[in-house]
Amino acid sequence: MLFQIYNNLKNHLKDAPLKWLIKVSTWCVLLFILFIVLFKVTEEVSWEESLWQAWQTFTTVGYGNQPAQTSAGRFVTMLISTLGIAFVGALFSAAFDYKQHLRNLKTTGQMKNPFKNGYVIFNFPGVATALSLVRELRAVEQNVGICIVDSRLEQLPGAITNLPNIHFVKGDTIRRETYEMAKIDENKVVLIFPIDRNASESDAATKVIVDLVSRFVSNTKTRIIHVLVDSANGWMFEGTDATHIISDLEILAIVQESQDPYSAEIIETLLQNTSGANPQTFKPTKTKGWTWGQLAERCIATSQRTGISCNLFALVQDGENMTCPNFDIVIKEDALLSIIAFNDFDWQNFENEMLK
Repeated sequence: MLFQIYNNLKNHLKDAPLKWLIKVSTWCVLLFILFIVLFKVTEEVSWEESLWQAWQTFTTVGYGNQPAQTSAGRFVTMLISTLGIAFVGALFSAAFDYKQHLRNLKTTGQMKNPFKNGYVIFNFPGVATALSLVRELRAVEQNVGICIVDSRLEQLPGAITNLPNIHFVKGDTIRRETYEMAKIDENKVVLIFPIDRNASESDAATKVIVDLVSRFVSNTKTRIIHVLVDSANGWMFEGTDATHIISDLEILAIVQESQDPYSAEIIETLLQNTSGANPQTFKPTKTKGWTWGQLAERCIATSQRTGISCNLFALVQDGENMTCPNFDIVIKEDALLSIIAFNDFDWQNFENEMLK
């Protein structure tokens, strides 16, 4: 009868493992307290002794150093301990079921993104691209949290789920719940891949996601980056805060390689955080008002003197990206400098060194 009650309760709550765990835990606590009270009353022992007897009985340790002496005490021990032992077993079973339930929810993408200050990726780009992306990101930010949002996958491939700090959210990109589960506002970068990298029409679907993501970003610290399949569709994203990346970089690499047999490999190295130095953007504070020529001269001299390797790459100023600015261009208040340097490059220290 006891096991029938247990099975009926479990079947009734099989879709709610947490409720089942709470219910079983409550029964265990109530039976435990009831045993302590009844054993104390019937055996006239201290609360400490009654607690000790309850624990060793419920856990089936059964030291028996002071068993029940009265008939009432023995009856209480037999009745309550039989129920207690059964429910303790049920408690372990419920805890295991709940843990398995949480694992299934996480695997199938039904849990909220647990990460903060990490990356949210919409539309799984494939195993090879995802692995490469994770490797490059974590070359700079070790074990940074990455949440992948996709409506087509039932669960992430094993090669991805085996990586640390990877989370999966399965959800339709036109549903509000998907963006709430992704916790976009608590992360620093949202990266949107096209549904089909070979179809220009995918940019329209990307635009929808960009617009919806923007509605859930209430701060200026969360960047939105999307992959553009067709550069002719760039007009769709005008007026948004999103930054686009051309999808077919392979074509650009082929064209560049045909012009210069070494440049494609150099650019590829620059884009990889795992290979040598790469471009990093800094804001000049103590060097503003200098000309580009003065900055270049001081940069070379300081690098030679300190042994810190770096090279000026580009000047971002007046809404223009200049990779080869004139030497007489003055660095203004709102300017940004792109410098090729290693990941541990300390711009503030280097800028101070240039003043010496």
